[in-house]
Amino acid sequence: MIYGYCRVSTAHQNEENQRFVIEKFAAANNIKIDSWLQEKISSSKKLSERQLGKLLNQLKSGDILITTEISRLGRSLLEVMGILQTCLEKNCQVWTLKENFRLG
Repeated sequence: MIYGYCRVSTAHQNEENQRFVIEKFAAANNIKIDSWLQEKISSSKKLSERQLGKLLNQLKSGDILITTEISRLGRSLLEVMGILQTCLEKNCQVWTLKENFRLG
């Protein structure tokens, strides 16, 4: 499965710009996003309280998580590294578009 992940921190922000960037990337690379995860929540919230935390528990080998930038995953470097480690242990990939990372 290929997941598109968009997150903004406050209700005053709109995640549609992130979704547009991911959709444009997917179209240009002939990729189909199978499932979208969009949330309005601060990354200072515990990962277990965020939809991303639930998704990490469901990921299976070969899945790909695409987000606009690595900062959408978490607030601190340690949290982001933990998320990436979880994905690597599950043999999943994480792609970030702004930094052009392909992890996994």
